Amino acid sequence: MSKKAFLALLLTAAMLLSGCSLVKIDKNVDNLLTIIDVNGSLVNKEVFNNTFSYNLYIEQYYASMLAAFGGDGTVDNNAVLESTIDTIVKSLVTTQKSTELGFDQLTEEDEALIRANAEAQYAEELESVKSYYFANSELGEEELTAAVLEYAENAGITVDALIVNERAAYVANRLRASVTDKVSITSADIQSKLDALIAAEKETYAASPAVFGSSRNLGQETYYTPAGYRTVSVIELKKPTEEGAEDTAKTEIEALSARVAAGESFDTLSESVKTYAVCAQSTDVDAAVVEAAMALTAAGNVSAVVETQTGYALVRFDAELAEGAVALEQVADTLYDTVLAEAQDAAYNTAVESWIAEADVKIYRENLAF
Repeated sequence: MSKKAFLALLLTAAMLLSGCSLVKIDKNVDNLLTIIDVNGSLVNKEVFNNTFSYNLYIEQYYASMLAAFGGDGTVDNNAVLESTIDTIVKSLVTTQKSTELGFDQLTEEDEALIRANAEAQYAEELESVKSYYFANSELGEEELTAAVLEYAENAGITVDALIVNERAAYVANRLRASVTDKVSITSADIQSKLDALIAAEKETYAASPAVFGSSRNLGQETYYTPAGYRTVSVIELKKPTEEGAEDTAKTEIEALSARVAAGESFDTLSESVKTYAVCAQSTDVDAAVVEAAMALTAAGNVSAVVETQTGYALVRFDAELAEGAVALEQVADTLYDTVLAEAQDAAYNTAVESWIAEADVKIYRENLAF
């Protein structure tokens, strides 16, 4: 007997002795195996696998999008599995807690609000279906409406289904509010958040100074200004993109430059004056503009005509930006909601963890195998 045949025989014997894989599994029976048991509320294999498959699909979808931009497109299936288990356990525990505390007992006013929200969402869903799936439809108004309604129903989009979702969310929000409504924050909490943001930005800008300018030029909130930055105003006239078109942009920008030299205010030259924060390492502003901006020696100075990648520009040096962090009073109001939301999230997560710890949770991972 060959070594390969001998090993196959041993494997068969082992499977027979274990009483498992050689017995054909009844799929319907297998689907009823319990995977999760929380205080007697059971989730069977079919329900779990459907949830897991959906979560895995979502993770793979986003991973593929990330990969398209050069990111890591891999998905850890086991991590998704464990996350699915955690999410289901949390859902069961919080649902049971809502029932225990009576938050699922709703008044007629509650139900009326839930229905109104569901109907409003239904109208939005129908509009989305119409604009996305029937954008180029030539159907008449009545036929189009009927087609949209049929598509939505086939997709499971109904008022009744949305009411179920809205009711679950309404009850869940009542449970959450019972914890979060007690949460408050102080000025010290906001200062602590600001200190953390400043420290993080300092670290980022030390490695990549251009990030500050990119963030500020996009209108994003920043809390620390690194050294070496200045604000500049730019007027740019684009070169024509049509082949053979006359390039009058350079003549026009030179005329504007002459008007500045004659003493006219830079701000009156054009309705499209753009302001940027730049440093020597800036990458989000045309390199020629950055070079001209950093070469200007005094606030108010205007450059000569600069040729950019897309046109011609004039650059005015507006002001140096002082290195340093923002004061608490400047951002306290804008940070308040963020800090409060984080404190509420932390309080609720702690409460949920305690409810889970108190619950009788059983996970039957062995039943996941076929």
